[in-house]
Amino acid sequence: MKLAPLLLLAALAAGCTAGVRESDLLRPVRGSGLTAEALAAAAPGFTLVEHRIPTADGASLYAVHMRQPGARATILYFGGNGYTIGRFGAWTARTFAPLGVDLIIVDHRGYGLSEGSPSASAMEGDALAAFDHARRLVGATGRIVVHGHSLGSFAAGHVGANRETAGVVLESSATTTEDWVKFGTPGIAKPFIRRVEIDPNLRGRGNLRVVPRIAEPILLLVGANDGTTPPSLSRSLYSASPLPAGRKALAVVAGAGHSDVMTRREAIDSYRAFLARLD
Repeated sequence: MKLAPLLLLAALAAGCTAGVRESDLLRPVRGSGLTAEALAAAAPGFTLVEHRIPTADGASLYAVHMRQPGARATILYFGGNGYTIGRFGAWTARTFAPLGVDLIIVDHRGYGLSEGSPSASAMEGDALAAFDHARRLVGATGRIVVHGHSLGSFAAGHVGANRETAGVVLESSATTTEDWVKFGTPGIAKPFIRRVEIDPNLRGRGNLRVVPRIAEPILLLVGANDGTTPPSLSRSLYSASPLPAGRKALAVVAGAGHSDVMTRREAIDSYRAFLARLD
């Protein structure tokens, strides 16, 4: 269920006051792993190794490491809400294959084959554990670009602000929870909502507070038709970054919505140019 119907139902039930809880944002989807056969059918240039990543609270995250010959960098990828490696890992490999990169993909806690119960704070710690695991896999000199889509962009931003990466890609991202609720609520629901109460664990969360701390190059990707995290939010993140123009880039991808940005030639071209600058 999307945010707007949830807010509308909550407002009708509570006298026009809607509450946004962590469970409204974090909706775990269980799933299977990725098989070598499925990967070979989608992206035959990759080889596959499955991994388990321990977390600070004892949970175990499911991850895959996909490699192709001559890779220029490794992308540590965090998917959005509903993303699991079993459902979308092969598609992600096919999408990124033309960029000449390796991939490490991690299921969020509680999603796919990962253990644990999701929360915003726990997932931040998980993201750092995933990066540290990726660093061990690729070695001290291997280049790791951290990429997050939607919900995963918060994990990517947190890593970029707390670890030394080669670069950070924020796709379909948001500034704060408050802005996400404001812009993600369509007009049909607004007459029913006089006040929105944000879960204390979510207040102020988002990439607006971490982007100023990211010292590595940043690429922001967003669909021009994104109604969930509209381009204005990515433009605000671009402005919040203190990096010079040569070290940050924003691509508002024509014709794309919230979840299909990386299927567009414009996005792939922008990504290729971003990697070339890292070279």
